[in-house]
Amino acid sequence: MSAASALSPYPIEQQPRRGSSTPAASESVADKVRIGGSAAVRVAARSMYPWVRPGDQLFVRRYDFSQVVPGDIILYERASRLFVHRVVLRITQPNLTGGSDLLVVKGDSLDRYGAPVSGQEFLGRAIRIHRGRRHIDLESFSRTLLGRFLAKASAWRRFTYRLASNDSLR
Repeated sequence: MSAASALSPYPIEQQPRRGSSTPAASESVADKVRIGGSAAVRVAARSMYPWVRPGDQLFVRRYDFSQVVPGDIILYERASRLFVHRVVLRITQPNLTGGSDLLVVKGDSLDRYGAPVSGQEFLGRAIRIHRGRRHIDLESFSRTLLGRFLAKASAWRRFTYRLASNDSLR
């Protein structure tokens, strides 16, 4: 799989194979993770800056939803769009069928949490970032600890934004 074929949340028509007159079946990034088990996604937004930057290539692998922990960077699909955010908290909502887990997520540079992510929206967990010639292993011990710290510190970020944007402090 080429990295270029996994950049859009919408199906990408692939070029016909040599000797074939029909194009290969189109596949979305979500399908690549669900069916193939992994995908490469080029990050376009700044919601995870500075830890994940626009232009970074994020490698995502299918992962068991029940094993995701705060600090992990995940890929999820909502309304035919892909999102990359950090898990801040896991919550269980009791209901008649025994309860369901949701993941509270947030972009590192955002001041608010996103809507909780369900198991149906969850695609996978980021395992590596390619930034130019640099490769960052998100499963290393130091990156795992950093992710957990950022998830805990994330709750304080909104207070920082509030103080910085308060006109009376200027």
